[in-house]
Order: sequence, then structure tokens, then C-alpha cells
Amino acid sequence: MISLIIAIIIGMSFYTVCFRAMELNAFWSVTFGILAFFVTQLSLGFFFRKKVNAVTNEIQRVLMEAQEKLNRKLSNFQQRPVGSVQQMQKMLEKEQKESLKQAVRLTDQLEPYYLWSLFLKKQVATMRMQFYYQMGDLEKVDELMPEVMLMDPMAVGMKMARQYKNGDSLENIEKTFRSKIKKFKGDNGTLLYSLFTWILLKKDKKEKALEVISEGKDNTENEIIIKNWEMLANNKFKSFSNAPLGDQWYSLRLETMKAPKQKTQRRFR
Repeated sequence: MISLIIAIIIGMSFYTVCFRAMELNAFWSVTFGILAFFVTQLSLGFFFRKKVNAVTNEIQRVLMEAQEKLNRKLSNFQQRPVGSVQQMQKMLEKEQKESLKQAVRLTDQLEPYYLWSLFLKKQVATMRMQFYYQMGDLEKVDELMPEVMLMDPMAVGMKMARQYKNGDSLENIEKTFRSKIKKFKGDNGTLLYSLFTWILLKKDKKEKALEVISEGKDNTENEIIIKNWEMLANNKFKSFSNAPLGDQWYSLRLETMKAPKQKTQRRFR
């Protein structure tokens, strides 16, 4: 916002100098004023974009390093199990939560640039909301939700999931779904069709659920949706499952992933 104001001031200043001090005609004065405006905008935009990118790159580095570390520990556990699956899962969740807390702290470094970028505050709110969602701090999620930008399926899914858990009306949930689903083509709509169908089934709206999953089948041609459509079309409502969506589904915290049974190793003497 400030960068826009500065660019306007500089552009007008160039116009005034050219028209009055240098006595150029109106055409060239306006031309140089507009040129000064765009040069200032681009220069300030490049400078602050570089600053913002440095912080976001650091956030990505922290999260990627944490994920690689967790993957190594999980791989080692699978090869040589020590303790129970539940203990390992709790340890991994704790370490992931610490990395997410660090990522949230890093977003504080972006706050000084809010006044220089029109949408940066909303972008940071969106990042923080998703980090808090992964941590399970749903109170913070609900607090930030009105400020976020719903630009990707996961963010939209998180809003719909919170609407459902907070007891919002089915009408409002569908309003969120309908206002965003048209932006996501093909597989990008899979999560939202699957989520809204699940919500409808939970609300005992079986006919409506079949309509939505049928629409999803036609628009996504996704195998998971096709299989769920077959279940509903044959009145096998209890066989409907979003589990094949994996982490994408379980990240919404509507269902808990079943822990795999730990294999016992037989020892021979």
C-alpha cells in the first residue's frame, strides 16, 4: 500500500517538474510521470519481494529439513522397531509440531512489510492458519479463518471442515463449496467433492450426497471418487471411505488414521 502511494507521489512530482520547471508539453510530462510511477512501483516491488522471498524460503527450508528427519526416523523404525507404533507416532507428531512452531515464529518477520504489500497480511494469515491446523490448535485456526485467502483446495477444505465441526449450517457449508469448487478442475477438485459428500452423509442427506459425488465423478474422473460413487449408487453408504486420499484427507482432522499393526519379529536360538 505504501509503495503504491510513494509511486503515485513520485509520478505526480515528475509530471509537475516536467510540465512547469522544464516546460515540456502535456503529452511528454504525462508520459514521464507515468514512466516514473511504474519504475518506482517495480523497483520497490522487487526490493520487498526479495525480502519476503528470503523469509518464505527459510520457512520452506525448516519444514523440508524437519520432514526429511522424520522420514529417516520412520524408515529406521520400520527396519528395526523399538517400542510401540503409538510411541513412535507420538514422538514424530511432537517433532513435527516443533518445526511448525518454528515456522510460525518465522512468519513474524514478514509483519513489517504488511503496509508495503496489499495482500501480504492475508497471505501470512493463510500460512499461519495451515500451520496451526497441522498442529491441532483449532482455536487459533478459527481465529485466523476470516482473514485467510482460500486459494487452494486444502485451505477451502480446512474452512469447510471447521464449519462442520463448529456446527455451521449445511447451507453455509455448501455456499463455501459452491463458491470455490468451480475454480478447481480435474483432480484439484477431488478433496472438496469427497469432503462435501462425507459431510452430507454425516448429515444423513444421502440423496444429496449421491448428487454431489456424481458431479465429482464427471468433473474429476478420479478413481477414488468413482469407487465411492459406485458404493452410494448401490446403497452401500457404510462402504463410503475417503481413507484412500491419505494424508490429504486425514490432515483435515475429521477422522483418525488407523495405526498399522506392528509386526512381531520371531527370534530363533
